[in-house]
Amino acid sequence: MKDTWLETRIKVITYARKLQAERLVYSTAGNISCRIPGEPELLAVTPSGRQYDLLVPEDITIVNLDGEIIDGHLAPTSEVTMHTLISKNRPEIGGIVHTHGKAVMTMANLGWRLPPILTGLVEATGGDVVTTPYSQPETDQMYYYTEPALRERGATFLEFHGCVSYGASLEKAFHTAAVVEGACEVYLAARQFGEVRELPKEQVAWIASYWRAQFPGAPEPLPAPAPLPGPKDMRL
Repeated sequence: MKDTWLETRIKVITYARKLQAERLVYSTAGNISCRIPGEPELLAVTPSGRQYDLLVPEDITIVNLDGEIIDGHLAPTSEVTMHTLISKNRPEIGGIVHTHGKAVMTMANLGWRLPPILTGLVEATGGDVVTTPYSQPETDQMYYYTEPALRERGATFLEFHGCVSYGASLEKAFHTAAVVEGACEVYLAARQFGEVRELPKEQVAWIASYWRAQFPGAPEPLPAPAPLPGPKDMRL
């Protein structure tokens, strides 16, 4: 087994277990893919129907961008086509995380948009997160129906399903998935008290530029806008 393959397989297991630990998935739900360093045409992906806490490196399947198994004794996730098509068409993406947390599944069922309500959310996703039309699991619809929503955002809700997040690395993709779940919890709670406030547009644009900067070839982040009006003297 190549060293980079082994290292990537171990990384996939590490983040799969983190998904479980942070309740971003339940049982065998959800899936992960990670591009292999030095071999951008290959992905390490979680297998289908296996408990994350029982995985060993040999269980992580290596596939090419056409979904063909290159190495491994288990079938890859049944949603491997979504991972391969995203990775094939977005070479700057290094990791993809598909989650089934309670909050994102609630948003996906309701078909709601998550507005840019928190600075951390915008830093992790580039702005708001929308729900894309229902795509049948295990089909290429999961790519084609979500592709427009993922052009300028790091995550989208899959109607009646869950959430898919990505990043320049698997670490970044996991960060996005975790932040989206937490922000959904905040949004669902805040709606009980009335209208949920959003960040001003100029702040969203500035913070989102830091999200874009993670990708190779991206422009430098925007300069900071003028501070928002506030108290001139905070002394008591």
